[in-house]
Amino acid sequence: MLRSLHALFLLLSLGAAHGQTEAAPPLSRMVFASCCHESRPAPIFRSILAAKPQLFIWMGDNIYGDSPDTAVLREKYQLQQFRPAYRELCDLCPVIGTWDDHDFGANDAGKNYPNRVESQQAFLDFLREPANSKRRKQEGIYTTYVYGPAEKQTRVILLDTRYFRDDIGTNGDILGAAQWAWLEKTLKASKAQVNIVVSSFQVIPEDHRFEKWANFADARQRLFKLLAEPAMPPVVLLSGDRHLSEISQLSAETTGYPLTEITSSALTQSGGGSSKEINRHRVGENYTMNNFGSLNIDWSRTPPVITAVIHNIDGAPVRALTFPAPVRPAQP
Repeated sequence: MLRSLHALFLLLSLGAAHGQTEAAPPLSRMVFASCCHESRPAPIFRSILAAKPQLFIWMGDNIYGDSPDTAVLREKYQLQQFRPAYRELCDLCPVIGTWDDHDFGANDAGKNYPNRVESQQAFLDFLREPANSKRRKQEGIYTTYVYGPAEKQTRVILLDTRYFRDDIGTNGDILGAAQWAWLEKTLKASKAQVNIVVSSFQVIPEDHRFEKWANFADARQRLFKLLAEPAMPPVVLLSGDRHLSEISQLSAETTGYPLTEITSSALTQSGGGSSKEINRHRVGENYTMNNFGSLNIDWSRTPPVITAVIHNIDGAPVRALTFPAPVRPAQP
């Protein structure tokens, strides 16, 4: 009970969706991860606990449901929820997240998946989403959270890349009209010094053969065009899915500032690629063993300085990149 009250205090003090507490401390350390099979051992959660995050973000494949039977999904979510170390994590800090195909219900599934409505409620139950949450009433699970005081504020934007996504091979849409309009409105309204956009699968990489925004070239260009608009704040991208981790970066030519993406995958499902895999946008080398990611924000600098780290199963850093929070150059 005491731990549950502690987690509630953290949620209230750090801030919550659509608002923040004036006296809230800044969000300085968050952990993000993806791809965790509910039936496999996950000692990595002990390492995540040792990192003492202020926030944990699920980025998809939070279980391997892969079933049209919602009861099966719920059973698998229960297995995930009742890992002792995961329960400790939920007591330690707020846990938020989005989904990908395996917790949506079927491999590579999108808007034509027949059980998407039922899957949405099962997923939100897993996250203990309040009964009156907008996410329970809208189509899709996209949402945003704001943490920290006005002068040291972080906004986390969680995309839903499943509920509205067209079939692979169509070069169709990913987000759907309502989510595109919401994303534009949410970004334009942001006053945060650090803006983070979470996509379940990769946005920047384009060379591999697996799921990625580059499979929907028009949608990818639409996203880049939106991010390049002068009224939009610069963002940092987080993604999962690939069963490997890497850091990718685009030059300022695309969005007006260097666009950085940190991919962290997987908690239990390593082995999705190799060190020889091509990614023309990769910074350094990828990492193919089980891992989690962290973002550490140094608010003593102006602009704040971000250190993105990939941690191995024991919590040791194996890949890292330090960069200033992106800012848009002043318009002439």
